Amino acid sequence: MIRPFQVGDILLIQRLGRQATRLNTIHALLQPHTALKAALTAVIPWNEAKVTTYVLQQRHHELARTGFLQAQKRPGRPEVDIIMLAPALDTASGHPAIWEKLLSHYSNEAAQQKITRIYVDAPDQPLPVTTFMHVGFRVYTRQTIWRFTSFPVPKLTLASAGSIRSQTPVDEWALQRLYTRMSPAHVQQAEGIQTDNSVKPPTLEWWQTGTRKSFVLEKQGELQGCIRIAYGQRGIWLQLWVDTYQPDNAAIDQLIRWGLTVIQQDGLHLPIYIGVREYHGGLGPVLADYGFAPFTDRAKMVKHLVQWVRNPTHVLAPALETIREAVPTPFVFPEETSRLNYPLAAQPQPTHAAQPEHG
Repeated sequence: MIRPFQVGDILLIQRLGRQATRLNTIHALLQPHTALKAALTAVIPWNEAKVTTYVLQQRHHELARTGFLQAQKRPGRPEVDIIMLAPALDTASGHPAIWEKLLSHYSNEAAQQKITRIYVDAPDQPLPVTTFMHVGFRVYTRQTIWRFTSFPVPKLTLASAGSIRSQTPVDEWALQRLYTRMSPAHVQQAEGIQTDNSVKPPTLEWWQTGTRKSFVLEKQGELQGCIRIAYGQRGIWLQLWVDTYQPDNAAIDQLIRWGLTVIQQDGLHLPIYIGVREYHGGLGPVLADYGFAPFTDRAKMVKHLVQWVRNPTHVLAPALETIREAVPTPFVFPEETSRLNYPLAAQPQPTHAAQPEHG
């Protein structure tokens, strides 16, 4: 039986939460919450987090007895992220059947809630990736998370990089073109840009946790790149958009150094993370020069949901044929007909028998 979280499930969530797998990397690294706190947001919404929790409990099933799934809707978008599944597959009570049952059930629930895409940031390992693929998810890109802990950074005064400035609403069109230019077509389709006009690219929206600052690099009046800095209680996330296939790494170098300098001037000494996707080309060597090191590998996966749409259709009814009015005709017996049709002069005259004469 799978059902939404209830207050009576608190002890179960507490127990299974200690062996859960976190599936939203940015959320887990910057501002992680316990499974119970996330579940209670559906009952006691003390903040804007919209987390849905579904609980699996089956007494007479040997492989899939208990577990839970947590998903978080992206504000203003028909999309959700799977943020936690329990128990983890590498625990004694974990099994792919638990995950598959929960994911299949939630997919049906999400479709009824008009959700069009479900995302998961899974560990890039065969067992979790295969488990998600069994229920309709597919990998649209892979990503390596790099971590930086080597403060201080090479000095770069903010005034010396005059071509970098804060992002403004005027940059929206240029940032959208930058995302389209640097992202493969299948990634744009997976992130809803080619199918949903109401969805903006990640360069323009931030639905993750934490506060943020955004800066753009402009050269000769043309926008060359963008860097976003997101702050959390446990860490800092750098998000970089730039053409990584250019032979000159000056733009990459300038944006990374700018981001690290801003963080240093803010007086924060938390771990800094940045994601490098498989199509980001030569970004890794530049990060290594600044002291970043690979931290974990992730598989970014998506499941597109089918939506039933009701459209009124005009049905053409067949035209009814008109029936002529029936005119009554008198019935005439055959012998009567032959008599009527026989000429009057030719009709035989009745014969009379000769009467005897009386003398």
